[in-house]
Amino acid sequence: MGEFILFNTSVKSYQRKVFSGTSIQLSRHWELMTNDTYTIIEYNDVKVILLGDFIDSIENLKNMEDHAIPRCRGNFYAIVIRGERLSLYSSFLSILPIFYHKDKTIFSSSISWIQKWKNTEYTIDKKYILECLLFNYGFFNRTLYQEIHLLPCHTFLTFQENSVSVIKHFETRRLFTSFPNEGSKVAGTLSDLFINTVKTYFPDDFFNIAFTSGFDGRTLVSCATHLNKNFRTFSFGKIENDDVRIPMLNAEELGIPYHYFDLGTEDYYNNKYYANAQKYLSSGYQGNGFLYAHFLYSARQVSKESRYLISGVIGSELFRALHTTGAVTSHALADVFRIEREQELIERLRNSPVLEVLVKNEFLMELKELLEEIIAYKKGLPKELSVNQQFYSFVFEETFRKFFGQWIVAQQQYLTVRTPFLDFNFIRELLQSQYAGANNDFFTNNPLKRMKGQYLYADIIKKTNETIYHQMTGKGYRPIDVREMRYHHNIMIPFLTKRLKRKVTKTNLDNLGIISGIKSNQQALYKTLSDVPYFNLARIEKQLTELSPYTVEKERDALLMSLSLVHNIQSVKKKKEKEYV
Repeated sequence: MGEFILFNTSVKSYQRKVFSGTSIQLSRHWELMTNDTYTIIEYNDVKVILLGDFIDSIENLKNMEDHAIPRCRGNFYAIVIRGERLSLYSSFLSILPIFYHKDKTIFSSSISWIQKWKNTEYTIDKKYILECLLFNYGFFNRTLYQEIHLLPCHTFLTFQENSVSVIKHFETRRLFTSFPNEGSKVAGTLSDLFINTVKTYFPDDFFNIAFTSGFDGRTLVSCATHLNKNFRTFSFGKIENDDVRIPMLNAEELGIPYHYFDLGTEDYYNNKYYANAQKYLSSGYQGNGFLYAHFLYSARQVSKESRYLISGVIGSELFRALHTTGAVTSHALADVFRIEREQELIERLRNSPVLEVLVKNEFLMELKELLEEIIAYKKGLPKELSVNQQFYSFVFEETFRKFFGQWIVAQQQYLTVRTPFLDFNFIRELLQSQYAGANNDFFTNNPLKRMKGQYLYADIIKKTNETIYHQMTGKGYRPIDVREMRYHHNIMIPFLTKRLKRKVTKTNLDNLGIISGIKSNQQALYKTLSDVPYFNLARIEKQLTELSPYTVEKERDALLMSLSLVHNIQSVKKKKEKEYV
């Protein structure tokens, strides 16, 4: 998928000459330029331009209200033209971002396109730096630049002459219920709905499925075999990684094609890791490229033989109650919903160890204001929702797009990424049931309570592939162990074993070649740690030198986030120096 930029033609200071692509005059004042393929649909004096992967029925589109378009299937943008009035939408949960300049004369799928197109001064937003270190992604709708903002989730833009408005088209709270449906019949209905839904997401052409040791990918594989689709499976990591070893054995037993991308080679460390990290840093959300280079690398490899990647992202987050802190939900994010007393929360966030990489005196005002904004956000949460549902409101509106959306947007530069679990109709029905993670206890560690969501996976798999139903997963148990009560004891043993193992052994965090990739490119990284404002560069350099496969995960992730932010700040600095020269 390519990029787009929508701009006000009355502004004459754009750098149009740096772009090549298709130009479409949308109205007297607004023009679209894109390097992506697009579809134009015309009916009843209405014109709709679709960018990306729209896989719903065109007839459905013609018969629905404009506000319902984002609920259609696929990851896409839609521009609705009614005379001189335009509306710009992103698909469900706003997974595909819309960025805009603060003067509201330019809108784009890409931060870097805005910077190139509107060649003006850009100022680093220090609150965004704080958000990324505390939460692993932006808490609000900031970007690294004060002049560029991210459109809020479930909102769209209207353009009338020179006037631009931001309007909410959907309230997340409408998805939740205080009385979720229970029982095996409910699970049966939901599993039938998913099997029927996933048919739409599987293309007729050959495609790849990301097949790991968990439940998301194997559920998609199970459905694809049931539907007799032409596909191959893949995963990535080092050969000893469960996400390689287990699907490799499973695929062999199933007799389906499987390939793994080896992230444990010198070639990957020296020639692939750093280049893909840099590419990730400049694309889409401009996220933590040094932590997620492998997502871009694997997509580029898959694209050599297939135009489609079917991904199980957000499946686990939908079904199972989130219960641990880490990359998806940081300690700080859990504290926002876990700590009731305002002052205690403020002190906890203010004194977070992840902020030690900063020159704190540079952030006194910004940190104070950000903490006030977070308290105000918490006070504004719907009181009729449980704490867990309030938390899931944030997960739906912010985490899904800013964390998983990073991966999708980066990968879609090379192929079409389809995400069957991100289906509006399925999610709406799921959230009315006990099988949704949002309807569980907040951060529960009880494996039997958390198992409710996995029951649905198991029910889908039982209906679609009996062999996968009996295969071992990376959890240490099988789908049948989740679904059938006589095997529930098989769940407790690996749960207790893993808990004990975490207490007595350190986890090797280099299973994706991240640490080795950093170490192999350490000298290049040291060069970026010079003359960058806001950061305690000596501390970052010390952490970088001491980094090992056994560094605590949250410390590793904070370091890599710091390196990613420093890299992008350096990019702005170098651009300014080049212009000055």
